[in-house]
This record gives sequence, structure tokens and C-alpha cells, in this order.
Amino acid sequence: MKKIILLLLLSTTFCFGQLTKFSIEGAYPLPIDKNFVGDNFKGVADVCLKYRIKNLRVINFGLSLNAALLNYNDTGYFPAYDETLNFKTNLYLIQPRFFAELNLKGITKLRPFAGLGYSFFITNTEFDSNTGIADDKQTRSGVNTTLGLSYDIFKKVYIFANYDYTVLSHLESGVPKTDYNTQASLLKLGVGF
Repeated sequence: MKKIILLLLLSTTFCFGQLTKFSIEGAYPLPIDKNFVGDNFKGVADVCLKYRIKNLRVINFGLSLNAALLNYNDTGYFPAYDETLNFKTNLYLIQPRFFAELNLKGITKLRPFAGLGYSFFITNTEFDSNTGIADDKQTRSGVNTTLGLSYDIFKKVYIFANYDYTVLSHLESGVPKTDYNTQASLLKLGVGF
């Protein structure tokens, strides 16, 4: 099975890449900053599909869709249930986005990029309880911006780093609209094909 997956990954390098219309990226999302994501969650994985709509000499325009997974495990006392509970929260990020890449004349392997889109933060909390507490699902959303750099290491393989910043405007009822609860920052490091 590992050989089949490796073969598929290698074959995609001939079909995709930074210089083609389609590319696939895999990254590690690292939560940064002092907010509800940075203080609690650990990154697991981020996958991105990119489609370049228009390739011009100086700039490329396109659309992308990111999907990321972060998680948080802890134990805490919940007064409403009069019980100390173990819980696991998965945070699923869905980020459709419009992006632009610069084509630098002097450094053709290096591409700065920027993007603007929308983020959906979907959380699913599972409780380990003897009293049968139901799982908790919540969704937050807001505008997302990203800035980054990519560098071609081979003809159709590149590495990248980008900074994502999201301002959440749609929160669950009862969640205070403070900077801590409405702003999230991620640093993503990865490879693209």
C-alpha cells in the first residue's frame, strides 16, 4: 500500500506544479498568536487545491480551497454536569480563497503571493463521560487573508510558507466578541506539486 501511495505522489509531480494551472499543496498548520486557536489547538495537516485562472507575465490570478485539521485534548471540570471530563476537540478549517502570485523577472523560482477569502471554523467536541453527554458542534466564520512565498526546488515541486490571518464575524451565541475570540493566525509550511 505504501508503494502505491508513493507512486501516486510521484506521478502527480508530472501533472501538477507551480507552473501549471492546477497544483496540490500539503502543509503543517502552526497556530500562532494569543487567541483561542493559538492557546489551545495543535496543527495536524492542511491540504490545498489551487487553480490558476489567468497566467500573465507579471502576475497570476487564481482560486484555491484549503482544508485543515487541528486538535485539542484536555481534562476539565464542568459544573453543569458536576463531573470532571476528558474531551477532544477537532477544528476543521475550510478556506475558499482568491489569490494572486507575482512572477519576479530576476528570481524566477521565487513567487510571493497574497490571498483574500473566507474561513469556516467548524469544531466538534467529543466528551468521555459516563453520563452520556452529547457531542458539541459549533461553526464560526469570517474573512481570511494570507501572505506567503513559494520557491521552486524542482521543475514541478515547490516549498512554501504563508501566514493566514482570519477575523471571525459570525460566532455562536454567548461567545464574547473580543480579539481573543475573533482573531486567528496560522503559519503554514509545506510542499506543493
